[in-house]
Amino acid sequence: MQTGQVKSLDRELGLGADAELLVEAARSLAAAHDLPSLMAVTRRAARALVSADGVTFVLREGAVVHYADEDAIAPLWKGRRFPAEACISGWAMIHRQPVVIEDVDLDDRIPHDVYRQTFVKSLLMVPVRPEEPVAAIGAYWAERRRASAREVRLIETLAGLTSVALSNAALVAELKQAVQLRDEFLGVASHELRTPLTALRLHIQRARRALAPAASPLEPVLAVLDHHGARLTRLVERLVDASRFEARAMALEPEELDLAALAKEVVERFAGTPELRLDAPAPVRGRWDRSRLDQILENLVSNAVKFGEGKQVDVEVAAMPGGARLTVRDRGIGIDPADQGRIFERFGRAVPARSYGGFGLGLWLVRQDAEALGGTVALESAPGHGARFTVTLPG
Repeated sequence: MQTGQVKSLDRELGLGADAELLVEAARSLAAAHDLPSLMAVTRRAARALVSADGVTFVLREGAVVHYADEDAIAPLWKGRRFPAEACISGWAMIHRQPVVIEDVDLDDRIPHDVYRQTFVKSLLMVPVRPEEPVAAIGAYWAERRRASAREVRLIETLAGLTSVALSNAALVAELKQAVQLRDEFLGVASHELRTPLTALRLHIQRARRALAPAASPLEPVLAVLDHHGARLTRLVERLVDASRFEARAMALEPEELDLAALAKEVVERFAGTPELRLDAPAPVRGRWDRSRLDQILENLVSNAVKFGEGKQVDVEVAAMPGGARLTVRDRGIGIDPADQGRIFERFGRAVPARSYGGFGLGLWLVRQDAEALGGTVALESAPGHGARFTVTLPG
């Protein structure tokens, strides 16, 4: 909230310290992305704003009301549920208006047997989102007093802030659920696809071995099928890795490795790609996770070949003080500066999927792998001038 808004609140409510309390509550509510945090902020702020001896946060659940949270000098009704028609918080929500009661013993809307067990003598109840109440904020005093118009406005203002926070929390919850469902789908889909793909590749390879002595004309066809089967398998593995990363289930298995030798292995998988050049003249040793390094290399090389427009692609491995540097450079379409941060996000793309295919996971996995290994990945690129990805790794 800006300074001008604070001054406006001050003028409207005729307040100083109370306006500061509301501003602080607004900031805290903006950061509260779940219901318990949100209720805690609201009840503390409400009690401070009107010097109440107790505050409750009441949720509407159809025909009943749920006293979900409280902050009071003695226990009230936290955790209990009551029929909305038989409760003052329910009355405030049903009638969509605040309720001020100076003496609870003299008001017929009060369930006296319930209140008789508490310290409450007077109260103020304000619905949250009056146009369609979803909750209520109750303020209580141990001595008989009538809440002033200013106190009513203060709690109404707090209720408005709380209403916005409730909507935000609901959106966050929906987003988390959507992400969880997506990740569950990725995990199940990748698992179900991997089994038939593995069997298919085994049959293709068996057929190639059987036909090899006869130099069968089917060999080129089988080679193409095997190539595409391998590509599909890699895509499925990326889906598996995506779901594992989200679940924080990645376990590193470091071992002594030669990064130059591993780079050579990966480049050899792209046999038939004449534009691919490897510069790794000397061993570059370190202690790393082989599968993660392999994935970094394959994703970067595959990305460079895909977007390199058939021009030269350079893969360079070099030692550096305390670690190693891997560089993959293409001379293809390049990446616009506006997209350079986004492409490292999961499912992030710099070009339409229909143009080049893929899931938009490769570079996200590169960054995740590099950071998991304690390293970094950097990008230099411009449209039409290719891209240079540099991964630095501690030894």
